[in-house]
Amino acid sequence: MKITARAAAFAICSFPLIVVAQDTPSAPDTKVIFERAKAATVLILAGEGAGRLNSIATGIIVSKDGVILTALHAIKGAAEVQVRMANGDVFDHVELLGSDERRDVAALKISAGSLPILIPGSSTNLAQGDPVYAVSNADGLTWSATEGILSAIRPAEEVPGAGSGFRLLQFSAPVAPGSSGGALVDRSGSLIGIITRGKGPAAFAVPIENVVGLPDSGHRLALGSGASLQPPAKLATDVPQSSAAIADSNPKQILKNAKTIYIHSKTSFLTVDTLQRALALQKDWTALGLTIVADQRVADLLIEIDRPLFTYVHTFVLSDKRTSIILGTGKVTAFDGTIASDGLAKDILKIFSTARLPQSPK
Repeated sequence: MKITARAAAFAICSFPLIVVAQDTPSAPDTKVIFERAKAATVLILAGEGAGRLNSIATGIIVSKDGVILTALHAIKGAAEVQVRMANGDVFDHVELLGSDERRDVAALKISAGSLPILIPGSSTNLAQGDPVYAVSNADGLTWSATEGILSAIRPAEEVPGAGSGFRLLQFSAPVAPGSSGGALVDRSGSLIGIITRGKGPAAFAVPIENVVGLPDSGHRLALGSGASLQPPAKLATDVPQSSAAIADSNPKQILKNAKTIYIHSKTSFLTVDTLQRALALQKDWTALGLTIVADQRVADLLIEIDRPLFTYVHTFVLSDKRTSIILGTGKVTAFDGTIASDGLAKDILKIFSTARLPQSPK
């Protein structure tokens, strides 16, 4: 049968035209993304003692009961740590729950509840060129928002100085000092990475799925109180940064309240172990209720021992870690450190006994 052109045209027009719609991702609502990220992003201040600010970083709340992820290098070795939220709440007492040295990420805890959080996502569904967003405290400009694209997911070995054995998300959103620990989120607003490093047009974040379990390590370490820390913009230019922390300090009260001591030796002629054994042999040492610790971060007081070159003089300096106030000094002249340690231990014991033990009436 011969089909005419008119019949063919009629046949085509007689059937409805079916158009299959293709799924195209809707444009992300950046305003909503940034507002949610800002509420769950914190400012972290780290100090070296006596309110002396050492670094500013960013953290992300990942649990409503106050669990925060941040960059480890921002708080490592800090004598005092403070957390500030976007709503103005300040937390001076912070705990370290866990850390990953390889990836440079730490988990912190503050005593708060019902907090806004960023929900962890995954980098497995990301593609090169996907839009990403960063919220951090870049250059001390708090809660700054930037956007860019995912440039690559690459091994850490390809990033100079990053280390090895893990992946990094490379992205183009601008970052600066203070961005460490900041949030990298995807188009849905989910947390996909913790910002740990960046320079120029290239910034890097650790995939969230690799560190999300850090808070469950079972480790709890109280960090030094950050009550004396202030952001740079609020520091008085004519007042030493440490003055507020030192003004009301009572050396005798510091000695009385201390619980832990860290001993550091600057000489091989008098070791930490030698002085520690000498202290343990002192009659009233146990009664003082002091503990010598191997981690300076958990110490209340510091004892530094030394023997200057070309001398037989062995010295000690006892100081408060938080305020740097010198609480006592002493020296013993002896041929070797073992002999000197007994005299130094007696002097140290005398300083503590005066403040901590009942004194018999004269």
